[in-house]
Amino acid sequence: MAQTTTLPGSGWILLQQGFKEWLQLLNYSPLSIPTMKQAVQQFIQYLLTENKTSLDQLTAADASTYIAQLQQTTGQRSGRPLSGSHINKQIQALKLFSKYLRETGKSTVGFALQRVEETKSRPQYLTKAEINALYDAVPSSVLGIRDQAMLAVFYGCGLRLNEGASLELKDILTERKILHVRKGKRSKERLVPIAEKSYQAIVFYMRYARPQLLQDKPTQAVFIDANRGRPMQKQSLYIRIKGLVKRAKISKKVGTHTLRHSIATHLLQSGMTLERIQQFLGHADLDSTQIYTHLKNEQP
Repeated sequence: MAQTTTLPGSGWILLQQGFKEWLQLLNYSPLSIPTMKQAVQQFIQYLLTENKTSLDQLTAADASTYIAQLQQTTGQRSGRPLSGSHINKQIQALKLFSKYLRETGKSTVGFALQRVEETKSRPQYLTKAEINALYDAVPSSVLGIRDQAMLAVFYGCGLRLNEGASLELKDILTERKILHVRKGKRSKERLVPIAEKSYQAIVFYMRYARPQLLQDKPTQAVFIDANRGRPMQKQSLYIRIKGLVKRAKISKKVGTHTLRHSIATHLLQSGMTLERIQQFLGHADLDSTQIYTHLKNEQP
């Protein structure tokens, strides 16, 4: 019989901590673990509202009912239903949580959850003129040099936010002008060629600006926080890009992923094949890259 684990108070906190440590042992990305832990915390809070205070009360139906409830939930900030992508992330976390409970002997319940359909919307991207405006908005300062390197990574090399935040010094193969993405989606690695303009921006940042930002604090991270001399977090990178968009007076809703969409679109418009763009972006299958085909003949 599975061990009874009381959820309220310190009990459910220890359960979440155990789940986090289990994910770490399995070498899940440090950037995705907090998200999955939070998803489990929200599920546990749901269980408590259903007066389920121990794991021996847990059933497979609880997870299914919870996901069905999420599908009827409206986002607090957006005012719209939660996206299929968001719900699928919750499903992934719950399935892993169920596996953790079974493998550690805390419960025998398995969650038979199926991914929901994700609506593939038209990707937002910037024109080449808007990209130029973004570069022109970079200030003439040490932080501006860092901004240039960030644009080189997120636009020039098409990295995802997690991938850029995880970059370390060893990942920049300067002699080959290649970025080694070690912490890609689903833990996949890839090598990304660096175009000359992006290469120069990255090297200049590494040699001139990064040492000034470090404040003698040892770290292998590429992007360094201006105030603490520590690695920049995902949110800080995202906010900095948003600030450049505002300075450039671009009215579109733009984030780091928009820059990824932009370089993919521009490469396609310049004649690069879908197969090469797939490799460049690190897509698991060509279907994910197909979303750019209808943008091929638009004004670059």
